[in-house]
Amino acid sequence: MPLEVNRHVQRIRRYQPFDVDSSEMIYEQADRTQSLFPVVTLDYLLNAIERPTTKTIVLTGDAGHGKTSLCASLLAKLQVGAETNSSDVRKAVFRELSVAGDASRPIGQTRSGRPLYILRDLSEINLQAGARKLVELLDPPDKGVAIICANEGQLRKCVAEDENLGNGGTGRAKILVKTLTEGIVRGQVSAPDGAVTVINLNYQSVAADDSPNDGLIHWVLKQWTTTQWTRWKPCETCDARDVCPILANRNELSDPTRGPQRRAAIRDLFAAAERTGAVVTTRQALSVTSYMLTGGLSCENVHAKYQRSHFDTSWQAPHLYHQALFGDRLTQQQRHLVPAFFALRKLDPGKVSRRRVDDRLDPDTAGRFAPADPSSNLQKVRTTRDVQKQADQLRGLYTFLRRADFFNSDDNQDRFARMGLQAGDDFVSVQDKNRDLADTTVRDRFLKGLEAVQGIHRAGSNPDFFLLDPAFFTHRARAAVISRRVPSKGVKVVDQITQWQAEGIRTGVTPEMQDAVEWLNRAIYIRIPAVNSDQDAVSVEADLLRFELLTRWAAGLRSEVQHEAEIRGLSGSLAELADSSNKDDEIQVLVGNVMRKLMIDVGDKIRSVRA
Repeated sequence: MPLEVNRHVQRIRRYQPFDVDSSEMIYEQADRTQSLFPVVTLDYLLNAIERPTTKTIVLTGDAGHGKTSLCASLLAKLQVGAETNSSDVRKAVFRELSVAGDASRPIGQTRSGRPLYILRDLSEINLQAGARKLVELLDPPDKGVAIICANEGQLRKCVAEDENLGNGGTGRAKILVKTLTEGIVRGQVSAPDGAVTVINLNYQSVAADDSPNDGLIHWVLKQWTTTQWTRWKPCETCDARDVCPILANRNELSDPTRGPQRRAAIRDLFAAAERTGAVVTTRQALSVTSYMLTGGLSCENVHAKYQRSHFDTSWQAPHLYHQALFGDRLTQQQRHLVPAFFALRKLDPGKVSRRRVDDRLDPDTAGRFAPADPSSNLQKVRTTRDVQKQADQLRGLYTFLRRADFFNSDDNQDRFARMGLQAGDDFVSVQDKNRDLADTTVRDRFLKGLEAVQGIHRAGSNPDFFLLDPAFFTHRARAAVISRRVPSKGVKVVDQITQWQAEGIRTGVTPEMQDAVEWLNRAIYIRIPAVNSDQDAVSVEADLLRFELLTRWAAGLRSEVQHEAEIRGLSGSLAELADSSNKDDEIQVLVGNVMRKLMIDVGDKIRSVRA
């Protein structure tokens, strides 16, 4: 049998920007003969452009979210209706976008007959022209609808340019940034009058937890490994099939029994990365998944190694999917091309030592492509260099085994801990609508961590929360003045959507962000009652990484220098809770961990008693 080159593998490799000859990915769809991911933002756009009040829609966020692809899919949908987008229609749409994507003329029309203008990329024009274009598209000609694709940085710069009234600015474009800010604070997508809609695609998740398709990562893995199974038929007749890590990766991820849990573990890893604050764009997700599945190899690379030795199985280990996912073989420069690798490497289960995991690892059951076990080497260790080499080999072996076991394990409750996140399960439990509301574990840990930020470490579970006077946040001596004691009973921990809904009750605006993008709750909030009962609660936000830090600080970890920025941010939020209106002649002081009262007596004498 001959050596076969699989075109499907070649198509998958187009998403990798590491080769010198790789073309820049403008659209997040390297193979236009494949179906597109049915992103919910497309449905939201189709509905938004039909609203009579809608004039301007802005798609913003980091480069690589697929803003241009969304516009192309929208135009294709409007042309063919509910039918599947054919390859010819999509090609014609992309050509039209390249010609009329400057919003100089209508590029289509809505189903209600309104002309549709699309500005393909605000970054393609200078700031002055961009500012004028934004103002122009706030009122499109002929009562039309305008869609603007803009990276957030460029959008803010153009709006700032329009605010320069002395240089021809109008100040009208600031509604775009105001709506964008409201989306961050309250999940608001549209301006109060409905004329402007700003969709922040930095909230778009590649591992959505409430999506009919289980998110982009899960969908892509199924498309590339199981749904398009006929495209892997050339590999079945290839001479190198028995030593090919690409085919081994495909078989592992498409396995009917273990494949679903392996794909679910990959999705969970991406979700954890997003919850720690990383923004993983569509382009980055496709690049990482492509590199993971191919191991960074091409069919020609595999053939070359096969021709050197038909039965050599010592070189495949670094190219298996559970190793390639963390980009060990990439240089720092290559990882910077796909920043998602940095976020994933921080959660590498291969670097986390857990006895219950390590005790069950067995090199003999690691499969035929496992690295060699250095303990089986009969050569004597004679020098320090030999010792170091053996230690590195042993460390590499256990890294391999831990990673492989992470994706093969069906223990979902242990995944966060294996990524080094002890508080992950508690973080996720907050968004569970069926959780036991009487369980105060997460709330108490959150409050204890906020006390630790202020330098307060009290033993046990306490029914109240101490808030120091802001003057003592950063310069804590042996004694500190207590500004306020907050009963824990009135404190709540909520997820991001619940927080936005609570803000919406006050402002009268319903949050829509979770409906406009592929959604994943990336933050939790602790709502602490304000000083006065007629004021709104003060909310402290925490993503998964911040909550992990708070949990460890609550347990006694001290790292003020390393996490100075986090502590400063939390201290600023807590300062809003301080009570500066207390005019009593009694001051509560925390001496060590002992509460005392300082009272002013006759003759301005200060008396101290234990509280």
